Amino acid sequence: MVARRYDDESLASRAEQVASRTYELSELLVDVLGLEDVGAYFPHRVTYHPTCHSLRMLRVGEKPLRLLRAVRGLDLVELRDADQCCGFGGTFAVKNADTSTAMLADKMRHVLDTGAEIATAGDASCLMHIGGGLSRLRTGTRTLHLAEILASTEEGSA
Repeated sequence: MVARRYDDESLASRAEQVASRTYELSELLVDVLGLEDVGAYFPHRVTYHPTCHSLRMLRVGEKPLRLLRAVRGLDLVELRDADQCCGFGGTFAVKNADTSTAMLADKMRHVLDTGAEIATAGDASCLMHIGGGLSRLRTGTRTLHLAEILASTEEGSA
């Protein structure tokens, strides 16, 4: 931890206290609050991209999918090779543009193969990368953050 590297034990202790109360959205809803059905309504065909960070660092597992399966009206379709990176990865997309573009092409092909209207994830950078690619191709498939779907209601459905 940076605070310990600079011998600031007080800051390190406060940071650890905050970290112990900080959760990824699906973790908070499923593990902490005990919810899967949040009362959402979203009548669209949706596919889910589990981000590298959620898979490898946060290890949220199936929690986002459990939440999506409980959304009324939602037709959840499996994304082939879902665990494969979309190619964004922070500065990776800039430093390795050709590789990033190839990875994005694979991800977009898999999204389009599902016939989904919406691709969702819990990471805005992945959604920006995938959504930008889909938009440039004028596919009509768009991206939405998982939180936007979970917040949708019958009155305000997108």
